[in-house]
Amino acid sequence: MTEKTVKHRETGQRRLNGEDISVFSVSSSFLGFSVLNRSLRPLCFLVAAGALISVTTIRVRGDDPVSSSVRYTGEIVRIFDRKCAPCHGTESLAMPLSNYREVRDWGRAIREEIVEQRMPPWSAARGPARYQNTLALTSRETTTILSWLDGGMPRGDDRDLPRAPALDREEPSDLHLAIPPQHVPALDEHVIRRVIVDTNLTVPRRVARIAVTPGNRRVLRGALVFVDDGEHGAQWIGAWLPSQPRLAPPAPDAFRLPPGARLTLELHYRGDREDVEDSPGLDVYFAEEDPTRFRSSASTVAESLASTASPARLAAATKVWAIVPSADRTTQSLELTARRPNGVVDILLWIPEFRHDWPQVLVLEDPLTLPAGTVLSLVAEPRTASATTRFSVLRAAAAASATPSRTRTPAPRRR
Repeated sequence: MTEKTVKHRETGQRRLNGEDISVFSVSSSFLGFSVLNRSLRPLCFLVAAGALISVTTIRVRGDDPVSSSVRYTGEIVRIFDRKCAPCHGTESLAMPLSNYREVRDWGRAIREEIVEQRMPPWSAARGPARYQNTLALTSRETTTILSWLDGGMPRGDDRDLPRAPALDREEPSDLHLAIPPQHVPALDEHVIRRVIVDTNLTVPRRVARIAVTPGNRRVLRGALVFVDDGEHGAQWIGAWLPSQPRLAPPAPDAFRLPPGARLTLELHYRGDREDVEDSPGLDVYFAEEDPTRFRSSASTVAESLASTASPARLAAATKVWAIVPSADRTTQSLELTARRPNGVVDILLWIPEFRHDWPQVLVLEDPLTLPAGTVLSLVAEPRTASATTRFSVLRAAAAASATPSRTRTPAPRRR
């Protein structure tokens, strides 16, 4: 056997373990054709007798040798259920990853997306603040998935699969608002539609939760809801995200809707292969009324706004519980800081690579207590005046009893 034959044979074996391949064999005996069936052996003898060079193409799907102790039915399926299922279920935004075969077939693409940190689509960096609704993979989750992908993607025992979650039925809403159908062009990467809807309220109400029902989950990436109270301009009051469809302030806090309020929906779409029409729905759930507390506005959630052009100064002690960043396409990174009167700086948000195509609402794991006089500053790179960040803040009366922030780190060095 020549050295050239050995090299070819080693290459063929190496490529067999992992993908569909074409094996090219150069041989002076039929040993190189041992994978063929009996009916082809006469052909092998002919090649050997004439000392010819034979190129044989074989389409195979070989399994990688199993070298990982991680199993799909164990930890992998549970990670995917937590971090991937909202966008990768049946009839959802992207290719389905709801069972072993689907995940295995997309193994190579999954590995690339994880290594490049493009998926899950979470832009906020770890460290500056902790968010309860983060989609980012932890270091342990990343290591576990890569170990499984590189170790042969073993399935495991189906008896270890988690039970299917019970269906969570939505309660009837207090107010249902019809949304006009939205046309989404094919293959458009990012389409934003803004729709204004009249509530026709005759008395002030407090909103505990907003629910947006997507008409077509294959194209709707997220929906932000704002209210224009005629005094403070547009104020964010809720959102629908595939990963968190029931985003709401901590009970019993609620947003205030004045009489005659109009809601603005900011719908974020990604085009499908063909033009589609989406007919979303909007449901409003009111908080239980307490006339005494309502008149004092002690249980109403408010909003503060900071932009790259104008920092915000808090007039009263507040607790920040959610952050809604927004920026134009020229923005690459966002840094949001809170400078307290004593000079201590809290980093509320650091986004190294801002994702314009994915709307995000970041809910703090622990609402951050900020004293009166705190200055909230937003820095964007490249520098632009069009970047803004909204803070959903709880009533000042609760701030005194809240746990002080544990986030006291210097601002990160920018690139």
